[in-house]
Amino acid sequence: MNPFLLPKLVLLATLVSGGVSAYADEAGPPASSSSPSLIEKVEKPIERGAKAAASGIEKGVTAGAHGVARGAHAAASGVERGAKAAARGIEKGAAATAHAVKTVASKVTGTTASEPAPAASH
Repeated sequence: MNPFLLPKLVLLATLVSGGVSAYADEAGPPASSSSPSLIEKVEKPIERGAKAAASGIEKGVTAGAHGVARGAHAAASGVERGAKAAARGIEKGAAATAHAVKTVASKVTGTTASEPAPAASH
């Protein structure tokens, strides 16, 4: 816990407990013309805070679900791109191999790639 936050929480708890004990010491219900008690003043902010916390949790869960969906979509897209890249690599590799075979064959026979190789007479 934050060391600067602890004294503030203790002070807040002391103030609230002092207000509760003062409310308990009152003889009867407050008159309609008097100001609202501490509990009445704190009740609404606590309700709003609880609603805000619930809303924040709900929004966090929704955002997390959207994040998971986006992550799954990105993973699928990455797999698809990887498969396409592998296919292109195989095609380029096959073309390079075919070119290398033609080059080696032309050097062995002594002809160019466009000239047909002479028939071997035996």
